Amino acid sequence: MIRLYELCASDPDLVFSPYCWRVRLALAHKRLPFEGLPVGFMDKDKIAFADSRLVPVLTDGDIVVKESLDILEYLDRTYPQAPLGLDSEAGRARVRFISELILRHITPVTFKPSLLAIYEAQPESARGYFRESREKRFGCTLEQLHATASAGDAHTALAALEAQLKNMPYLDGNQPGATDFVVVAHLIFSWVFGFQYWKDDSAVGQWFTRVLDAYSEVAGPVKRLIHPAAAQFRAA
Repeated sequence: MIRLYELCASDPDLVFSPYCWRVRLALAHKRLPFEGLPVGFMDKDKIAFADSRLVPVLTDGDIVVKESLDILEYLDRTYPQAPLGLDSEAGRARVRFISELILRHITPVTFKPSLLAIYEAQPESARGYFRESREKRFGCTLEQLHATASAGDAHTALAALEAQLKNMPYLDGNQPGATDFVVVAHLIFSWVFGFQYWKDDSAVGQWFTRVLDAYSEVAGPVKRLIHPAAAQFRAA
């Protein structure tokens, strides 16, 4: 039985970590049943067996794999059905490069608006840790960071993605693969709180819907918690 230890909010069904979503999407794509095990910010002891303080952690029988891209490579190597495109050195290098681009150019601007929503979705026991650690990282309060968020910046950050998806249904071609799951996971990260920086009928919007519909067909609807501030960041 595959088990996936993944970051959750006070509601254990509200999964928002993009790294966990990468794995969830790949498991659904390969039609691999799994048990999701919620891990909160203050529950690091649950994954101590993996010598890790970060999720996701995947166990497959006696095998333990940590870090999202390593997990994707393991799944593609072990379960070749519905390939993710990671069976070659070139494929693996491409996905790792795309992951770095997303982390540097899209996540920073899409993360800002949803930071307060993530904080408010945590149990009281984790809020102090979340606030202190994030305010130390960014050098300002969560409220100040939220005030600097710009919907325009987020829309601009998705321009290259929009241009690419006008020419093909998926980033990996005619079928979705690891590149799609790595990128879309960072949009799901904010979308589960209601923040949507693309129009439904845009190339990004249609791609996002295709990927999420395929996931929901296998795993059921995605749990969301719409934050009141999300409306002002939705693409008109």
